Amino acid sequence: MAQPDLTSHHVNYLIWRYLQESGHGDAAVSLQRAWYPDPQTLPFAPYIKTHALVSLVQKGLQYHELETSLDKEGNRITISPSDYFFGPERLENGLVGSREPVGTDQSASPSQVARDRPVNGHAEPGRQIRKDDDSDESMEDKAQTESQPGSPNPMDGDGDVSMAEEIPEPPVTLENGDSSGIQIAPAKTVDLTPDTALLDVENHVSQALWRPRDPTTVVVAGHEFCSLWKLSGSAEPVEKKIVEYKKGNTAVSNVTWDAIGEKLAVATSTNEKGTITMYNTNGDAVDLLPEIPRIITGLHWSDVSSQLVVVGSNDNISELALWDDDRRPDAFPPAQVIQDHIYTVSWCGRNQIFASGEGAIYQCEVDQSIRLLNTFSSRDKTTWDFLQCAQTALGPVALAASGPASSIWIPTHQISIPNAHPEQITGLEIRPQSNSQRISFASFSQGGKAKVWQVDLETRDYHCIHQFSLGPSPSNNALTGCFSPDGYALAAASKDRICIWNVERGGEPISTWTAPQTEVKKEDPDRPLNGHNGLPTPDSPSYWPLAWDADGKRLAYGLNKKVQSLKWIPRPVDAPSPVPRLTNIPFRLQS
Repeated sequence: MAQPDLTSHHVNYLIWRYLQESGHGDAAVSLQRAWYPDPQTLPFAPYIKTHALVSLVQKGLQYHELETSLDKEGNRITISPSDYFFGPERLENGLVGSREPVGTDQSASPSQVARDRPVNGHAEPGRQIRKDDDSDESMEDKAQTESQPGSPNPMDGDGDVSMAEEIPEPPVTLENGDSSGIQIAPAKTVDLTPDTALLDVENHVSQALWRPRDPTTVVVAGHEFCSLWKLSGSAEPVEKKIVEYKKGNTAVSNVTWDAIGEKLAVATSTNEKGTITMYNTNGDAVDLLPEIPRIITGLHWSDVSSQLVVVGSNDNISELALWDDDRRPDAFPPAQVIQDHIYTVSWCGRNQIFASGEGAIYQCEVDQSIRLLNTFSSRDKTTWDFLQCAQTALGPVALAASGPASSIWIPTHQISIPNAHPEQITGLEIRPQSNSQRISFASFSQGGKAKVWQVDLETRDYHCIHQFSLGPSPSNNALTGCFSPDGYALAAASKDRICIWNVERGGEPISTWTAPQTEVKKEDPDRPLNGHNGLPTPDSPSYWPLAWDADGKRLAYGLNKKVQSLKWIPRPVDAPSPVPRLTNIPFRLQS
């Protein structure tokens, strides 16, 4: 069978992979944004090996040299250096533009610069700093040098580049201070506080979710209401009220979109019983599911199927029930009972879920029902408030965090990060990534810090590669945070401030937003408010929703009884200051 025709997708994918493998993650994300939202979903992606572009270029250089050394009759002829593909001159390291920060001693050797450069802005006394990628010979230089006659041949019999070269070790863990980052442009951040008109509602906003694949529709919910909002350019947002209660025994407990954004599941609870209603994209009810004999504390729709996990939980016992919207059974299949309070559930691929509880993480198999496969028990009765999962080349990964204990745990790979923050952890988020043996994630804390971690699942090594700060104000506790859909940016929010950082470069925020003083309600942050029917209180993490839209250009943030819609305009890496701006687009929430 003949090879398929070469297309721009093939070329762009090879370049995208090369940029990632050579440490140019920021450039890789910029290419991804301009070209294709998820390159790993291209049908040929699983067949591309590591360093494929360099290997292909090496083989091309070999073919070019062979072609040039033969005449029309196929007889071998002598070629001159001017016949080489890149010409006779070798590319010396000194000809390559340095990426050193301004002020670096240009007379120092590359190895000396690497030894003297602080990692992430802070070098700890007595700790040796490893040489990083900035001082290494680039892959382009190696490719050309190795193709010249007389150079040692690092290729195998098939012409592939040898993989024997040692991969640089990850940077040491950042323990003190914030990341200084790689400043491509002057570190200047713009604070935007434009006027906005937001109306109060009778209850706090507990959830704000963008419709998948649609940056114009968002659902906003609290205990006593659920509304669908349509955004259209500069026109006023249009609200469609789905559920509205005037103080009673019934409350909205959870909402979630299906994977393709065609159905919205809204769970309500009345007198210790739960009901789920399905709505279409116009906010019209289209289905009513069988009643659940418990308060519904969680709805978790699969990213790749029509299956919905429903969590009914109290302090002593929980049930995990499965609903398949394609099968439409008359009743829920028998639920998986767990003798624990389940805090959250996360899907991992098509057929597995993980659930977090008191002192344990539960792994379950999902087909036509839910079955418990494994229980990972921690050493004490730690409350695992937060849970994220990812499917990697080394299998499923469950990542959990305990707020009060300030610890992080990866039970699937026996990795523990005690005292991850000096203060209580308030959030956890895995960075969107390709299928590899490493994962990156962010954790947030009441000290106003956001940390970005990198974990090697095979060696079990972990490193904090960035530490960001929301500012010195006592009210700037990092209540929540999230990565943009492509992993390019990380956003974190306090009660009156949002910061956005470039994940690859680190350093200062590239965008900020500060709430107008009229929108910041003075409350005692430590005063608990009574929940409704045992549901979370407004000081719990679910009461500070922060979500990116499908395009990664707009943020929705639930702030007390209001929602801010913040439009983010990313700036190309070579563009001059000022940095990207956040623009408010108001939602008028009415009770």
